[in-house]
Amino acid sequence: MRGGANLGQHFLRDEGLLARIASAAVAPDDTVIEIGPGRGALTRHLLGIAGRVVAIELDDELAEALPRRCGAPQGLTVIAADILKVSLPDILSESLPGQTVVVGNLPYYITSPILRKVLAARDRFRSATFLMQDEVADRVVASAGSRSFGFLSCLCQLQSGPEKLFRVPPGAFEPPPAVHSAVVRFDIAGEPPPAGLLSFLSACFRHPRKMLKNNLTAHYPPRRLNADPCAGMRAQQLSLTELREMWARLEGP
Repeated sequence: MRGGANLGQHFLRDEGLLARIASAAVAPDDTVIEIGPGRGALTRHLLGIAGRVVAIELDDELAEALPRRCGAPQGLTVIAADILKVSLPDILSESLPGQTVVVGNLPYYITSPILRKVLAARDRFRSATFLMQDEVADRVVASAGSRSFGFLSCLCQLQSGPEKLFRVPPGAFEPPPAVHSAVVRFDIAGEPPPAGLLSFLSACFRHPRKMLKNNLTAHYPPRRLNADPCAGMRAQQLSLTELREMWARLEGP
C-alpha cells in the first residue's frame, strides 16, 4: 500500500508544534488513541507524556515501521487498519473514559467522517484533539449567523465543547499542503443527542440558502411546519438551541 500524500497525509515536522499538540491533548497516565500516526513524529511526543498509545495507521509500511521509529516502546500498540472500518468501542473497551483521549493529524478528505465516527464513541473518552484544515476548524466552532455555521458545527457542538487552539502554517508540513491547518480540541460535554435530532439538523442544512419550511417539507405535515415561528427562516439564522427547540415543537403532540 502506498502512503504519504497519496493517502491525503501531510506529515507535521515542526518539533515545537508537535510538542505543543501533545501537551494540549494528553496528560500523564492517559491512554491515547492516535489516528494516522504516519512516521511517528507526534507519536513520540505522546509517548513521552502518556502511559499508552494505540496507533491506528492505514498504510501497512508505515504501520510496520512505527515501533522501530519510536524506539520499540512497551507502551505502543500499532493497528494496521482503516480508522473508518475499525470498531472504536472495541479498542476502547478496556480503557477508562476519564483517562482516554483521541489524537490525530486528520487527512483532509475524510475529516468529517472521522469526526462522526469518533463522536459516536464519545462515551468512551474524555477529549479529542485533531489537526485539520483551518476552514473545517472554523466550521466546527462557528456560531449562528456565521457563513461557516452548518450541520458540522451542530454535530460537534451538540456532543462536545470544541475549541480552536492555534493555526499551523503549510510550511510546518512535509509535503506542504495548499491551505493552512488548525488544532482543535473537543472536550466531551453533556448527554448524547436524542434520537432523531441529528437527522433533523442534517435536513435543516441540506440546502443552506433555502428556508426551513422548504428543507423540512418532506418530514412534517405542512400545517404543523408552516405554523412554526421559525419556518420562514434559514437554518444559519438560528442558534443550535433554537434549532433544537424547533425540533421539539415539530416532534411534539
